[in-house]
Amino acid sequence: MARKNQGVPTIKDVAHKAAVSIGTVSRVLNASDNVDAALREKVTKAIRELGYRPNARAQSFVRERSNVIAFVLSNGIGLSSVYARILLGIEEFCADSGYHLLFTRFRYEANRAPSDLHLPSVLAARGMADCVIVCGTNHPNLLEALRALGMSSVVLANDMADGFLPAANYVRYDDLGGSSAATQYLIRLGHRDIWFIGDTSIPVYRSMYNGYVAAMETGGLEPRAHTVALADDSFDNGHAAMSHILEQNAPLSAIVAGSDDIAHGARDALRQHGKDVPRDVSLIGFEQSGGARAAHLTCIQVNMAEVGRQLARLALARVAGGGRDQAPVTIPATIVRRSSCRPLRLDDSMLL
Repeated sequence: MARKNQGVPTIKDVAHKAAVSIGTVSRVLNASDNVDAALREKVTKAIRELGYRPNARAQSFVRERSNVIAFVLSNGIGLSSVYARILLGIEEFCADSGYHLLFTRFRYEANRAPSDLHLPSVLAARGMADCVIVCGTNHPNLLEALRALGMSSVVLANDMADGFLPAANYVRYDDLGGSSAATQYLIRLGHRDIWFIGDTSIPVYRSMYNGYVAAMETGGLEPRAHTVALADDSFDNGHAAMSHILEQNAPLSAIVAGSDDIAHGARDALRQHGKDVPRDVSLIGFEQSGGARAAHLTCIQVNMAEVGRQLARLALARVAGGGRDQAPVTIPATIVRRSSCRPLRLDDSMLL
């Protein structure tokens, strides 16, 4: 019998053709186990013959899910190269999992009560997002505000201010271990006057500084660092910090920089002062923008896209688990050796 409605087939049409209730069709569409195999086959056949396509939005209401993950970048000036790569990894994982991604920025004060935070609409509207991925410089009051709304969240732990670390539901890349390994590498090359450059008011640079200090003290060496930002731009800050160090005539043979942009700025200042990398000063950065290879810069390297994928994986695991806590994940940092470092040894015949 021909359908009276010759337009787009509906769930009622499927139920009529399969001679079952609309509720049975709905359970089949939502992969419920509580459906007889014969009925499931009848419904599936009707769907195929009618060319029925379920309404994804209507299904989301039935499941009480939106199939949307929110990405919130807090207290930052923009989408840096690091966050751009992380966002790409999140989007790739969400797309492969049938989820959509919403992006928003949010500025808030660390000392404001959670109940007084004026959250973006994507967060404040109940049911708009199934889980929130929190990046940027963040404080516990935001996580508490989300929890009060009944919203699950996962965080990039490297960005948490004041050394705060949640008990679960976070991804962290090993900035501390990477910085320590970079410093140890320079020590093995024979360097003793090794400097760190990075603004330690920023959590990730503070962690890197701690890794540098630990390696220097283990090696019996005096830590030397420029940890106050002299410019907002990373390149300019690296240039200004390096110029200040050189103008003090401080002992210097190697540098661990908090980012590749800081390293590029430091290298430019060294060149302006008549010093060459690596002939006079060895230099290690933290690869973030992808420009380290072109500059032949030895660097601490983290797969930021993988950081994003793991954040998305944790978010979807929380959704599937009804908000249950998920074990934290640490992404390793590795040293990529290029030509910006050289040995500083009395015996040049020594093998590394």
